Amino acid sequence: MARTSKKKQETGKLPGKVYSTGIYARLSVDSGERKNESIETQVEIAKDFIGRQPDMELYDTYTDIGKTGTNFERDGFERMMRDVRTRKIDCIVVKDLSRFGRNHIETGNYIGKIFPFMGVRFIAVTDHFDSMGISGRNEDMGVNLKNLVNEMYARDIAMKVKASRKAKWEQGSYTGGIPPYGYRAEWIGDKKCLFIEEMAAGIVREMFALFLSGKNMKEIAVWLYENRVARPGQYHKTGQVYCNNEGELEQWPGATVKMILTNPVYMGCLVQGRTCGKDYMRRKRHDIDSGDWSVKEHTHEAIVSEDTFFEAAGKFEKSSVYCNKNGFSKTVPVDEDIFADVLYCGGCGARMKRVSAVKEFSSKDRVRTYSYKCPNSARIDSLKCTAKSITLNTLSDTVKEVVRQEFILSGMRPKDLVEINNRETERLKGEWNAQLAMFEKKLDGIRQLGSEQYLKYRMGEMDGESFKRAKEENDKNAAAIQEEGRRVTGKMRRIDSETAGKNHFLRTLMKGSGKGELTAEIVRTLVKRIEVYPQHRVKVVFAFGKSELLAGKEENPAQSAAHFPAQNKSS
Repeated sequence: MARTSKKKQETGKLPGKVYSTGIYARLSVDSGERKNESIETQVEIAKDFIGRQPDMELYDTYTDIGKTGTNFERDGFERMMRDVRTRKIDCIVVKDLSRFGRNHIETGNYIGKIFPFMGVRFIAVTDHFDSMGISGRNEDMGVNLKNLVNEMYARDIAMKVKASRKAKWEQGSYTGGIPPYGYRAEWIGDKKCLFIEEMAAGIVREMFALFLSGKNMKEIAVWLYENRVARPGQYHKTGQVYCNNEGELEQWPGATVKMILTNPVYMGCLVQGRTCGKDYMRRKRHDIDSGDWSVKEHTHEAIVSEDTFFEAAGKFEKSSVYCNKNGFSKTVPVDEDIFADVLYCGGCGARMKRVSAVKEFSSKDRVRTYSYKCPNSARIDSLKCTAKSITLNTLSDTVKEVVRQEFILSGMRPKDLVEINNRETERLKGEWNAQLAMFEKKLDGIRQLGSEQYLKYRMGEMDGESFKRAKEENDKNAAAIQEEGRRVTGKMRRIDSETAGKNHFLRTLMKGSGKGELTAEIVRTLVKRIEVYPQHRVKVVFAFGKSELLAGKEENPAQSAAHFPAQNKSS
């Protein structure tokens, strides 16, 4: 009797079985794809392989274009899996393992567990892999190693793409696709810049004016419809601001109106960085933390002034539809106000009010931007102050530059202030340790008093009701002291890291790297008072007893005359 060959036993093929086969091909979002990775090439390689197999019959081809391999949320892949579940196909052929996926855990899970459980054969042609031909542990390890290499490649590409985009953001280059309504995008050298389209920009200005006059989103959308203004999508297709064809006119959604009124791009500011919702292994959209997105001011000509934009933002903050009772968006956390208690209007002396705006992208990502304005600028009586405002970025950069210049002019070295910071830290620690010892002494006193009161109660010198009231009072006093002790202990835990942060800021500031970031602790250490004047003039009164500076900062030399006129420094 003839024996079945060992090779045939290992492959596990059923005699006479014909596999209903699906081809899967994927073209990645990565910019570095090789030419032989095109969809057509992948499909042809798979078809050629199937054509040479007598036990395979092509059922359908499934493709995903512009989809990442780090997860399996892809339309073509999901359609293929539906056909697998309904038994329409029982064999899948791909060009190589990387086309199937670059997440080695999920890819291995499909190949090693899901497909065998569902009776599906899996083949990667150029990797010479056939799931029905695995005979030992070495082959399995080889597949896992290839999947791991594919994942590392995806991680490397993601990091390179993100670094490249960050470099462009720093240059003030627009990295989006379709430019915002009211602008066109043009390449100037290797930088993509925004330029105003005057007719559409006029519509944007009118929308802001209507909103500030009291119109809501729906009323503005009605005004746009009555004036036959084409929706942004139609405008980008035709280039026509007004709709001439009766059948093409559609009403603007209220969400689109809101998106325009909350987009800082219209005051000349680029807010970019949605890739944080596309980080490696994290494809779900989410609210963006302030440290993950890029803000560059004065990168292009503004359609509305900063005062107009932030006046509109203030109205949004007060709206109960979008905000909570404190006037902040329910969906985007509010950052700490690092200039609280030190920022004042130079004209009337009032404390400047912080105003924030929530920028919402079409993808539903949301980021928050900030500005400060004089609260008396909105008055209509004799106490009205000349309207002035300054964005958080401009203020932070100006203060950093003023501090740096003060050190240079005064001859004070950052090392001197670092030593002062360290000495102050040790002094505060000593004070807080003394406070903790005092708290412990007070608690001992309360405990001793309680013991004495208990003895009096047991000896009949104090009635039960009086003892109960005395105990409640003791417990209340002890709780208050313990809470104060916890507060001081928390300060002691934080002070070392805060001091290290302040010292790092001072060192990087004097190196001119611009990497040091202002924090509330740094501001309180360096600054006693900041006054804001028109044209972004800022007066800083230092806390370390040197001099006062009147400084202006030119962020964009091309627009310095309009935004940051040169100022004379005075002591």
